[in-house]
Amino acid sequence: MKRSSSKTAVKWRKESRPYLMLIPAALVLLLISVYPVLYGIYMSMTNKNLLRPGRNDFIFLDNFIKLAQDQEFLGSLGFTFVYTFSVVAVSYVVGLTLALLLNRKIRFGALFRTIFLLPWVIPAVVAVINWTWVLNDQVGIINITLKKLGLIEKPVLFLGDYSLVRFTVILVSVWKQMPFMMITLLAGLQSVPAELYEAAEMDGAGFRHTLTGITLPLIKPISFISTILTFLWTFNTFENIWLLTGGGPNGYTYTLPILSYYTAFLRQNISYASAIAVVMILVLLLISLVYFRVQFREKGRG
Repeated sequence: MKRSSSKTAVKWRKESRPYLMLIPAALVLLLISVYPVLYGIYMSMTNKNLLRPGRNDFIFLDNFIKLAQDQEFLGSLGFTFVYTFSVVAVSYVVGLTLALLLNRKIRFGALFRTIFLLPWVIPAVVAVINWTWVLNDQVGIINITLKKLGLIEKPVLFLGDYSLVRFTVILVSVWKQMPFMMITLLAGLQSVPAELYEAAEMDGAGFRHTLTGITLPLIKPISFISTILTFLWTFNTFENIWLLTGGGPNGYTYTLPILSYYTAFLRQNISYASAIAVVMILVLLLISLVYFRVQFREKGRG
């Protein structure tokens, strides 16, 4: 009896040792990740404002009720969704098109892959600062070229015109996100058996039928993962729009991350900014739940 219990104790120590070694890392993770989130949720239910030090009353859901009536927040929320869905949709279409082209045996295919992948590899700060120079109304290469060609008389205010600025920030974000979509879809295309395309060609199927009947269904899992990841990254992005426009002109390109930043550090309203951040977390959690639900359903069908 004693021998069996000692064996059990030795076995338990061996099996638990890896988990015990993970405890320090888990504590650090809780400290730098979980605690700030929980504290932010708590702050969203207070009235803390750095302009009024000493006041930190618990007001429960008052900040969220104000958000539901705040036109600036509702406008920013709407543009955040428009911006995110536009970037994801255009990135997918352009990425799939380039992936289909690069999946063929073309000359200098590896070189083209490297060139198309560069926007994603370049640090966001470096890329966006270069775009601000390219789009500048006085010294930007686009305006200078259009003037020399005689296509415009006055500079085009890509980052200052209300009718162009949102389209511009979406275009720059597509340029930054598209390479990830292209390379993941290309990996998915290369996993499709070539025999299926050969059989479709023998049956006389055209490009459209091959695309809708073979390619898209077989790369559906990788397409879904790529779009979900791109949605999460784009919805939560800050530096692209911040470095391009700073949320301007007049808050016209505010997204939720930028509005939260302005509210916290310029308006000093920490609790209200935390409420905006909590709304962002809820949206991202909802998208993640949709992803896991679809994955579970696909596994069930499998």
